[in-house]
Amino acid sequence: MAAKVSSKDVQLDVTSYHLTIEPIIDTGFISGSVIINFQINRNKDSVVFSAGHLEINKVTGDNVVDFKKVNSDLIIYLSKRDRKKNEIVITYHGYPKTGLIFDSEKNQAYTIYSTSQWMISNDSPGDKALFNLNILIPNDKTCIASGELLRKVKKKGKTNYSYRQNYESPTYTYGFAIGNYNKAEEKFGEVLLKYYSQDYSSDQLMIVFKETPNMISFFEEKSGVKYSQSTYSQLLTGNHYQEMSGYSILKDTYGKLVLQDSTETNLISHELAHQWWGNRVTCKSWNHFWLNEGMATFMSAAYNEYRFGKKVYLSNIESYYKVYEAIKKQGNDKPLVFEDWTKPTRNDQNLVYFKGAYVLHLLRERLGDEEFWKAILFYSTKYYGKSVETVDFQRSVEESSGVILTDFFNEWVY
Repeated sequence: MAAKVSSKDVQLDVTSYHLTIEPIIDTGFISGSVIINFQINRNKDSVVFSAGHLEINKVTGDNVVDFKKVNSDLIIYLSKRDRKKNEIVITYHGYPKTGLIFDSEKNQAYTIYSTSQWMISNDSPGDKALFNLNILIPNDKTCIASGELLRKVKKKGKTNYSYRQNYESPTYTYGFAIGNYNKAEEKFGEVLLKYYSQDYSSDQLMIVFKETPNMISFFEEKSGVKYSQSTYSQLLTGNHYQEMSGYSILKDTYGKLVLQDSTETNLISHELAHQWWGNRVTCKSWNHFWLNEGMATFMSAAYNEYRFGKKVYLSNIESYYKVYEAIKKQGNDKPLVFEDWTKPTRNDQNLVYFKGAYVLHLLRERLGDEEFWKAILFYSTKYYGKSVETVDFQRSVEESSGVILTDFFNEWVY
């Protein structure tokens, strides 16, 4: 996925979002309200949330004095108070230009990348929160969304879907998709796997995603952590790829590639890997984005090695290196820890994905397989559910392996 950064008050800690929303596919319109519970220092007289191009109807709360919208920022002014905890209610509407894709031709809609374009939120990846969603859609549509489906209630030709995510995750992992989909299901242990598409049959979906159970098993082993939800859904639609909490969206035409070559599963494994590295062990700021994307890219190659052999793994690593080498020859190489991620170039994004994965491969060569995978497991279990910076990863690897890696990280990362 590609990330967009917005500068927000680092003292802000959102604990939960309760969203009620209704998207109208044929007009590209949304209306919604969100209850935000958050903590902020008592001496702060305002709080800032990202609001994209949305129009704000009203902001209420015990400590709310006033509010104003400045570009994409919603500034809410707060009264004097004796506690850090606050609750506000924001009602809004709008016609999202990004972040929520309305496809009137296929009569579907899905979210991608920029949560604050369809929900008022703090888009800092380090601010994880619980997420509750009520979404009203036409009766003939299916909904896929972040969290566990609690109930479906029909109301006058529409159905309200209620979801609850009972663990904290960053707002970029929140999302939903609505449409008329073909569906396939299978069980892997206690996890129900769901596959959706408008353009592929149920039988084809089972073929496209047949590696998913093996992938979950592999990532559980390497992370030391079981997959954390009762379902995992994958949807083939549109022209995007992104991991969300408990589901992923993959480009519609990607299914054809997998049907033609059953080993072309890198993107399935990449997005699934994010359920551990990204969604649960999350970069604290976008400056450390390589900890999400470099890790997921490397893990997709590692899965290929496990499933299809060392030759495929090395071929993947070679392709990553070639992308990095081309950027380097252009004079555009940069440290993996970015000073600024406000307006990343295509090369910047390729660096965090492909240089990041290549550097993890070099680290594996430096430590040897046994120590490397032991370090990955140590890091993943230590920081599971937390936000991290590169120094946390470095110290974890050093603590696990007993090897001081200052020279390696200085050369390849910093």
